[in-house]
Amino acid sequence: MASDISMKTATAERAPLTQRVIDHFVARIHASPVEREPFMNSYFTGVFPDDVYAEIRRRLPARERYLPLNLKRWKNAEGQSTRDKLCLSAGEIDRIAPEDRQFWSELTDALTSRELQQAIYFSMRDDVSLRLGCAPDEVVDREPFTNVLLVRDFADYRLKPHPDGKPRVVTMMIYLADEGSPTDLGTSLYRERPLLDRLLGKRFEEVARFPFLPNSVGTFVVNDRPDRRSWHGRELIEGQTVVRDSIIVSFMSEEGHDNGMKHNY
Repeated sequence: MASDISMKTATAERAPLTQRVIDHFVARIHASPVEREPFMNSYFTGVFPDDVYAEIRRRLPARERYLPLNLKRWKNAEGQSTRDKLCLSAGEIDRIAPEDRQFWSELTDALTSRELQQAIYFSMRDDVSLRLGCAPDEVVDREPFTNVLLVRDFADYRLKPHPDGKPRVVTMMIYLADEGSPTDLGTSLYRERPLLDRLLGKRFEEVARFPFLPNSVGTFVVNDRPDRRSWHGRELIEGQTVVRDSIIVSFMSEEGHDNGMKHNY
């Protein structure tokens, strides 16, 4: 599989860190199982080499470097943002401290690489082909727009079940947990209940939750079809000292580009 994909990818001059992260991440994708229900998704640990992950944790920007994602939607009782973001692929990398910009730039190059996108699309090609309206063996030929966000969530943040939507094709959430972080902070996957339950106000059943572990990733294919909806969300975050750091990578179709503000995460 990996050899078939790599043949489709043009080689380019890259920073050693960028190429090392690509090689490691792609190998982990190929070695990890994919679940088909309630929609195609994958979860695994060891996303980055251990020393690179330690550098990510060490170089996380201070809170003042981030911007509120949507203060009208996500704020606590005191009016403070409960979801902050820093878009690494749309010019906001200049908000990072100068001594850390090259590191984050090289990491972003890896996360937006064709090799990584092709490996993810290929691993979940059946659902990706539904989303893109093509044959499964054609998904790796589709060139995406890729958006990379550093995201920081705080107490009182909640995201109701939703399927994302166009132009999203795949959503990837890299968890940057610290040792000792609560492990139940990951994204939940849902299934709609039968009609009778929905009439009684019980619309969704949580069927899985990605563990919030250091150096781990949860990925799913976005679909909003009557027979295949990628319902996901986040239950209320409780605990005043809880911080949920993550990198969210959105692979978009040719229909548009997500600037980090218009869609849910």
